[in-house]
Amino acid sequence: MNQEVTTGWLGRQEVRRFKARRRSNSILIVVQEVYLRDDIPCGSSLCRSCVQQSPTLPADASHYLILDADSLTQFMEVWELPQITGVIYLSSVVKEAVNHMSQHNYRKLRSLFTDRRRQSTFFDDEHFIYTWSLNSDQTASGAQSRKRVEAVAGWFYEHLGGSAQIVALQPLDRGDSSADESVVSNQLGRLSIGDGCRTLQVLTVDTYIKEYWHHDTSVSELFSSLVQSRAEAVEARIVLKGAGQADVSARRGGKGSHGFKEHLSVDLIEAEVADGLLRVGVFHVDKNEPLEGFIYPSNKGEASKLAIFVPGRLLQNRALPGDLVAVRILESKLWQAPKKASQRGKKADSKMISEEESKLPYLIDEEDDSSDVAESNLKVPDSVQDRLVTEEAVPTGEVVGILQRVQRDYVACLAQEDEDYLSQSLSSRRENFLCVPMDRRIPMVRLNTRFTERLVGQRFVIRIDRWDQDSRVPSGHFVRLLGPIGDLDTEIMALMVENGISDTPFSTASLQELPEDTAENPWTIPEKELSCRRDFRLTHRTCSIDPPESKDVDDALSVRRLPNGFLEIGVHIADVSYFVRQGSLLDLEARARGTTVYMVGKSWHMLPSILSENLCSLKCGVDRLAVSVVWTVDPENDFEILDVWFGRSIVHSAHQLFYAQAQAIVDGEILPPGWEVSGGKEELTALESDLLILASFSQIRRDLRKANGAVELSSSELRFETAANKEPISVDAKQQLPMNWIVAELMILANSYVGTKIYRSFPSTALLRRHQPPRLDSFGLLLECCAARGFTLDTSSNKALADSLDRMRDSNDPVVENAFRALVTRAMSEAEYCIAGEQSDSSGVYHYGLALEFYTHFTSPIRRYADILVHRMLLAACQDNSVPTEATDKSSTVHLVPASQELHEVVEHLNERHRSSKRAQKECDEIYLLMFLQKHARAEHAVIIRILPKGVIVFVPKYDLRVRVYLEDKKGNIILPAEDDSDVDTGEILGQASDHVLVKEHGSLKINLSRSGETKYVYKLMDSVWVQLRADGSRAHAPKLRVRQLGPAHPAARASMLENARREHRGLAPPVYSLSRHNIPGKHKRGKGDKKQIVQDKKLSVEKIVKEFAVEQARSKEDGDLKGSDSLKRKEVASVYEVTEVFKRRKVASVYLDMECICSSGQQQDEVVGLVGSVDSVDVGLWMPLSIGMSVSERVLEPELWFLKRLRIVWQKKLDRAARIRATVIWSTLGNNSSELVQRAEKEEELRRGANVLSLWLQ
Repeated sequence: MNQEVTTGWLGRQEVRRFKARRRSNSILIVVQEVYLRDDIPCGSSLCRSCVQQSPTLPADASHYLILDADSLTQFMEVWELPQITGVIYLSSVVKEAVNHMSQHNYRKLRSLFTDRRRQSTFFDDEHFIYTWSLNSDQTASGAQSRKRVEAVAGWFYEHLGGSAQIVALQPLDRGDSSADESVVSNQLGRLSIGDGCRTLQVLTVDTYIKEYWHHDTSVSELFSSLVQSRAEAVEARIVLKGAGQADVSARRGGKGSHGFKEHLSVDLIEAEVADGLLRVGVFHVDKNEPLEGFIYPSNKGEASKLAIFVPGRLLQNRALPGDLVAVRILESKLWQAPKKASQRGKKADSKMISEEESKLPYLIDEEDDSSDVAESNLKVPDSVQDRLVTEEAVPTGEVVGILQRVQRDYVACLAQEDEDYLSQSLSSRRENFLCVPMDRRIPMVRLNTRFTERLVGQRFVIRIDRWDQDSRVPSGHFVRLLGPIGDLDTEIMALMVENGISDTPFSTASLQELPEDTAENPWTIPEKELSCRRDFRLTHRTCSIDPPESKDVDDALSVRRLPNGFLEIGVHIADVSYFVRQGSLLDLEARARGTTVYMVGKSWHMLPSILSENLCSLKCGVDRLAVSVVWTVDPENDFEILDVWFGRSIVHSAHQLFYAQAQAIVDGEILPPGWEVSGGKEELTALESDLLILASFSQIRRDLRKANGAVELSSSELRFETAANKEPISVDAKQQLPMNWIVAELMILANSYVGTKIYRSFPSTALLRRHQPPRLDSFGLLLECCAARGFTLDTSSNKALADSLDRMRDSNDPVVENAFRALVTRAMSEAEYCIAGEQSDSSGVYHYGLALEFYTHFTSPIRRYADILVHRMLLAACQDNSVPTEATDKSSTVHLVPASQELHEVVEHLNERHRSSKRAQKECDEIYLLMFLQKHARAEHAVIIRILPKGVIVFVPKYDLRVRVYLEDKKGNIILPAEDDSDVDTGEILGQASDHVLVKEHGSLKINLSRSGETKYVYKLMDSVWVQLRADGSRAHAPKLRVRQLGPAHPAARASMLENARREHRGLAPPVYSLSRHNIPGKHKRGKGDKKQIVQDKKLSVEKIVKEFAVEQARSKEDGDLKGSDSLKRKEVASVYEVTEVFKRRKVASVYLDMECICSSGQQQDEVVGLVGSVDSVDVGLWMPLSIGMSVSERVLEPELWFLKRLRIVWQKKLDRAARIRATVIWSTLGNNSSELVQRAEKEEELRRGANVLSLWLQ
């Protein structure tokens, strides 16, 4: 290095500059030293003379481009396009450009030449002896800059020997081009180009775009839009200047023609902030109430905790969501109350729980999934919300300055009036139109473009340039087209743009780094990897368990029985870091994307498909590279972990299972066609044994975490069925099987062990995932709901909170229980990536939800870049106690752990990317749900979770939505629950009543008759209601959800009940999964006589039960054919449930009992409800909605509804066993005359035998 410095630096030059001093009226001479050298590399892959490690300028580029400062700053959006490569950024040009841009734009500029994917370079022309120039004649800075650009262009042409075409740009407004021609002529003459070929050009930027990019509309149209936008801005400045300085001064601090005040200068804002007169913070707006903004000041001190309300366009003063603004709080007499106060703060910080975490029902959902989500990261303490809900005036302010504009893309379409004008006009020279952003929070934007005809009926991307004081709306420019309005692909792309997710394909250069894998030359594991990795292919039976459609298989599981009786349980993760080397273009691509984005029916992968779906994927039947965590456990001592091994490995997955298939194997079910596993019955038996071991091991680990305080919360994911045109035709909640929890628990365990390992090896730079405790003031709403149901919520710790939630299971109402857990989810803080060394102590990295001291992301490197970083850290941590491989020897692992500053930037980026992808995925589900509701209005069961002055907020468990139900319209008319089809499905509210009044008292709402005061309806916290969900289409925006309350006897509510029951019947989830009933090695507790009971169960038969009751049915002549047909119906149902696993057999008994109870009964609804309530002490409210309006024939024709309800109560609520047996005897004998049949049941031996058999099953 010293030798290079000695020979590289050639000399020192002094540059004298003159600086005028206004105060002293003198001239100051400034002397600056410039050190010159001759060994600065050119960065071109064509060069053979420079010493350079990894040149970035591509050898196959059509030309190399050198920008001047004006072209760089004015058209930076063009240079950001991925197709613009081969650009040479000069240090002198960058330095000049930085003086005229914000810090945000500087970061974007820097990425243009530091991001190797762009195949561009940074050239230090100011310290290169052949391009350095002394401005001895004090030429104007612009001319001096152009001279430098031309000098560098000439040097590059000479240096590369004419092998590359060089294009140098000059400003648009330069009129004299003779000098440029002379430069070119001089360069050509000096280089003695004999054929006269012009391979060195100096062009204006518009000429360059026209000659080199006329074929690419995305480049040419964006450039044209920027030119028009700049021209409009210049014209506006000229008009303002023509108004006269006196007029401007008179208006300073005053209002423009549209009432906007002039923004204060930065210096004045800083002074008033220091004096405590102003607050500074990010401006947030609810997307459903664009005229209501909030600012959460970042000032130090107690005042910064106070949210400031900014209502209306005038007070918002041209601020846009995301802007960093300065706010002045108004006098208290001017404070206002938000109109939609209940929505403020409803959105908690974005949850960033991993996939394996979200599979568990006791973990936080990644995103608040309200149908009308507020601005991301917007959270208001419940103490503030209480004031909002009561319509109390809150601190109100006005924006007086914008310190930093948010710079982002917006999706928009032409305003309807302008689009109609364009559609009717055969020819139009208008280039100035209004467009409506898809984001409801953004006002209409004035667009100046020449491509208006192409924008009709389309969604397109715009950027906002400015918002002048005298303009009603901001001005922007066109960026690119997306597609037709209403097209699903277009709407999904719009979501991508709105969330800042790029859909650009992988660059050619990055794809060239991929290994070859073709039919003629398939990829195989190199020999050197076979010799230095631990080989699990023959020693461990390995399988993967994923959703059925998965192609990117990150993880696999294995079990091996050791001779000493111990077990080896392994979690094997795809070794992505082997293929994606640190600092490679693939690595940079993966880092920039951060995560795979999954939408309905489509995904945008973090890695190319050859890696994500093939070479890295742990597919069945092929050898694959992995990084493994293997535990040695003692099955005879509650699966105690005795040892753990980390390292690189080779695996061969024998089975690629999906969750339902693996669950069926564990349950001992007969596998249907298509679910069979290779290897025959012997292999199936061995696989079942392995899965049971994994189930037992994971159950014990889960119990340990729960004992330490793991919090169980609700999590819901929607599943859509789409037609050929991609439109949704059905929607349902994904069912979580016990196997989902088993796999998730093993992944969590691996993440925890890896997190501990890297923390102990790299306590300063370990990449971990933390989840901080929630703020206590976020539990206000939840405490109110708990009090309404008589529950006590202890939030002092995660263990106390988990115990409180467990006690809520006694509510006998799963809808209420889910609502409680959803409210807890909302109160949680976000989980995020962090660097261990940046926390004050180890408690700063604790994971509150999982109750783990150290946790990280290790198990999904195919779809998360954080996992790749963690893999590298783990390999670096293992280098001293493992056999070194190509990527784990000491010479290479020294660079596997990034420096702290670099890692800090990466972590911030990954948190943002993870949040954006989850938000986009959630919004995609919302779009599909709303499009479904546009054509299929749905009646759903909901529970009230907040009382508002004129309505309620309800939780809809099926879709995991929190929505508002209005009980009073804008005119003051009361909106009554709909009782029939006459006032739903129309969009109009016909159930309005002017003779009713809405009364709020003691935390409840009542609808009373205005004359008599009689109460007709009462609404309390945690009450159950029925609502209808529908959606209205919108041309400019996404569909909007509409909610209407239904009466309990409404036909749509009744139909929904039957449909939900059938769906539960078809996809019935098993009861709480008990591993103790399986013959698993170990000394963990089993139920008494488990083995004996299994043998007894096998001797019994569902057919016998059916036969016993068929005898009874035959003896009951009073119901004749109706009962006979019902008996056949029950036989069919029983045969469906003919299975071998013990708890499924018990289901059959319970199912049959319920059918027998209801289907052979002629009782009225009150008698049925009374019987259930008296015999089993069941909450009558559970049965009441099922009984209202149903005839006996309906009960017979829809028996699934009744037996499923009974089945849920018996098995999920764990009622008293004796009560169930009593119900068995009574229900099995019910008829038209219950008392006579009960007496007969006591006398007839056969009926007693049948009851005894059923009692045995129920035990």
